[in-house]
Amino acid sequence: MQDDLPWTYKIELASVPPQGKSFELVPDDAARQRLADAAGVLSVKSLKVAFEVRPVGDDGADVSGTLEGVVRQNCVVSLEEFDNPVAETFSVDFATDPESEAKTDDQEEIEDLPDPIIDGKIDLGALATEFLILAMDPYPRKPGVAFEVPQAKEAPDEPKPGSFEGLSALKNRIKK
Repeated sequence: MQDDLPWTYKIELASVPPQGKSFELVPDDAARQRLADAAGVLSVKSLKVAFEVRPVGDDGADVSGTLEGVVRQNCVVSLEEFDNPVAETFSVDFATDPESEAKTDDQEEIEDLPDPIIDGKIDLGALATEFLILAMDPYPRKPGVAFEVPQAKEAPDEPKPGSFEGLSALKNRIKK
């Protein structure tokens, strides 16, 4: 599954000093196109992700950062293409064995498990992809475009006879 990710940038956790290390990632044109395809947008015009990685204990890490970029989307009202800015701040805990922390009765704690460290590495590109998709507006509206509710047609003064009225008239004719 890791091979089909649109953008990867793996770091070896052992190479990160105890005080932490900063990373700044900017995907190339090909990676931005793969990100756009994965996110379901027309294009990713620009993207810059800044990370701060800090080891925690012997088998964990804290990764925090900011994501800024511009995606090209279609407006859900006018269907016009437009550039939509995206921005997100994030903080994610990582652990070598997050399953060991799942031994609890509290369902909320289980849902908030750390992400796994796989083979001693953290994939910052995959993390950036995840937060890019989360930062995008799923129902983008071009600035200045408003949805106008269609005007209802005026109701006629006299309501149309209902189907039961027709049956009632038929019943009366049969009785006569």
